[in-house]
Amino acid sequence: MEEVVFDVIRIGLVDDDRDARERLRQALSEQASEKQFEYVLEEYDSALSFLEGTRKHYDLLFLDIDMPGMSGMELAERIRKTDLEVVIIFCTNLQQFALNGYSVGALGFMVKPVTAYSLGLNIDRALSAVRHFQKTHMEAEGPKIILKDGTVSRLVSASEIDYIEVRQHYLLYNLSDGKAGSRLVIKNRGSMQEALKTFGHYGFVRCSSSFLVNLKSITAVSRMNVYIGEEVLPVGRAFKDSFMDTFSRFVAKRGWA
Repeated sequence: MEEVVFDVIRIGLVDDDRDARERLRQALSEQASEKQFEYVLEEYDSALSFLEGTRKHYDLLFLDIDMPGMSGMELAERIRKTDLEVVIIFCTNLQQFALNGYSVGALGFMVKPVTAYSLGLNIDRALSAVRHFQKTHMEAEGPKIILKDGTVSRLVSASEIDYIEVRQHYLLYNLSDGKAGSRLVIKNRGSMQEALKTFGHYGFVRCSSSFLVNLKSITAVSRMNVYIGEEVLPVGRAFKDSFMDTFSRFVAKRGWA
């Protein structure tokens, strides 16, 4: 069965001091090995280079406070206008200014030179906060799984899958690729029982012996069919009552007329 995976922690480091970045980079590597978490790290030598670069979503940001051009505090204020979830930790030589970080919802601060002990304490708290946000998003969107598409491994969210068809010993994952009427189908080995175990808690319901449908993707329902855009899937006789009951409760929960 496809592997359920959690997001790698995306970390941004903004500091004009190259030596400070190198020390934190090494300390992070040691913490990741000790606490067994995966991460990707991207570094910026100024607040402006961070803002001018490709805007990416980060889970955790380490910001130096005292930087030329724009301080880390000013950068944090800019970030908070569009991102209330990213965890911010300040790294600073200016301990007297660190308490100001709480005005932008900073998790904490570390006084330079950063020690392994200080980083360890902050990483523990940061991991807890990041995993809370990841869990919240996962509950909303469903798990992410790795699907083999030929020689390519695709990381796919449950919310991207419209329906799953079982055909002999294979599962056909049907995803909309964003183009009108266009669909991507990825074929992996597996069974309906395995698909139900993975997706049954994330808004997928069985409408027949061969199809597992994402309730959020349904555009219309009749007594005999389920419609996903222009595609028509059958409603099996043995599954009709349970499917219609689940769909009715889903519609009522959404508040649709």
